[in-house]
Amino acid sequence: MARDITGTGRVTIFPLLHDWETGSWCAMAYTTADNGFTAVLGVIPVEGNVHEPGDLFALGGRHGFIGEWKGSHEQRCACWLACLGSSSRRVRKAETIEAEVSWSIDMTRAVDMDGSYYGHSRVLAGRFSVGDEDLMTRARALVPVKE
Repeated sequence: MARDITGTGRVTIFPLLHDWETGSWCAMAYTTADNGFTAVLGVIPVEGNVHEPGDLFALGGRHGFIGEWKGSHEQRCACWLACLGSSSRRVRKAETIEAEVSWSIDMTRAVDMDGSYYGHSRVLAGRFSVGDEDLMTRARALVPVKE
């Protein structure tokens, strides 16, 4: 069951080529909660983007894993998402947007990992929005929508 979680803090928004076969892009957002122990990742909805990923944990599962990630399949998917978020902040693309802003996520899933990965022990994922409409417009512009 989805539920809204809100916060205020540093948000990193970046374009993600999430499906190589179809060339599908989405706008992703990453932030943290619980003093950084929780990674919060979400897709920013873009009207007309029919290839938006649904379940972000399933997206992680499709991208494979590396050996140092342990635990159940669900935990390994969470590790992939924590890596995605953390690396988006550390190795920024030119189009990356950073802002201190209020945010909200319609959380569809949360996973507790078996240890700390990329500074996080939990991952929340869902659909993301920020409280600044100009910033949402900039974030949506990161995604090339094919007509």
